[in-house]
Amino acid sequence: YFEHKMKEMSNEQDLEMAAKLKDSGTIELSTEECSLEQTLLGGQSFRWRPISDGTRTKYCGVASNIYWELTPEDTSIRYEAYSKCPGGTSMDYKSLISNYLRSDFNIKKHQTEWMGKDENFAKFVGKAVRVLAQEPLENIISFMCSQNNNIKRISAMIQWFCSAFGVKLGRYNGSDEYTFPTIECFQDVGLQELDTKLRAAKFGYRAKFIALALQKIKEQGGQRWFIKLQGLSFHEAREELVKLPGIGYKVADCICLMSLGHLEAVPVDVHIYRIAQKYYLPQLSGQKSVTKRVYEEVSQHFQELHGKFAGWAQAV
Repeated sequence: YFEHKMKEMSNEQDLEMAAKLKDSGTIELSTEECSLEQTLLGGQSFRWRPISDGTRTKYCGVASNIYWELTPEDTSIRYEAYSKCPGGTSMDYKSLISNYLRSDFNIKKHQTEWMGKDENFAKFVGKAVRVLAQEPLENIISFMCSQNNNIKRISAMIQWFCSAFGVKLGRYNGSDEYTFPTIECFQDVGLQELDTKLRAAKFGYRAKFIALALQKIKEQGGQRWFIKLQGLSFHEAREELVKLPGIGYKVADCICLMSLGHLEAVPVDVHIYRIAQKYYLPQLSGQKSVTKRVYEEVSQHFQELHGKFAGWAQAV
């Protein structure tokens, strides 16, 4: 009885402290302009999951320290925002989720332009994927975890990372949800201590690189450094990022594209490389490994072909 009562009291405390519903509404993005499934579950972010009642699927996850429930409708997306912000605090939740989904980007218009420049482009157009605007630190850690990994495992690693170092928002739809930790959360965590914790959580060889990268980001100034990178050119920002331990050009390009506003960045993964070999750069058909020179050749080709939004074109 005592254990049951203690659990009951703990659940009540969780409910009292949980982030509350602060806003609900819609943003004007049709299913033709945004596939939430492809956008949120396709490997850009690892904080979202689908929940279905058999007739409709909603997508639930954390972004900007807010727990969101997003439901696609024919001509719009309905959102609910759960936040721990005090009642008197003014926050524009609609703008936050609109910015996260980059709702101002006219994907139909740009697809038409890309098809006009690229005779092969129509072969690859599927459901509308939007390039998310994510927080740089979350993006860096997520893509460091993504190397030689799969989405399910990466999601579990990021969930552990948030539960270990973030702030609990509450329990929603059967899952505990947390904020992504800020760089300040690691101010008093030593390099060896963090490495040990990450290895115990089965981060493997990535533990060392994540611990070293966090230390380097702290030394560079944390959030101030990210703001500086957003103000640099794409190539300058990319060269700064590859100075972080464990980050090569592909991960740096993902961060530039999804967190720093450099939408011309083209991350060249195996999928993009095979498309380039078959349809665009047949001279590479015998080249099995993607060397730095080959990576640059593929990336530059798509940037010249698709212009300043080349990274978005590849995401489509």
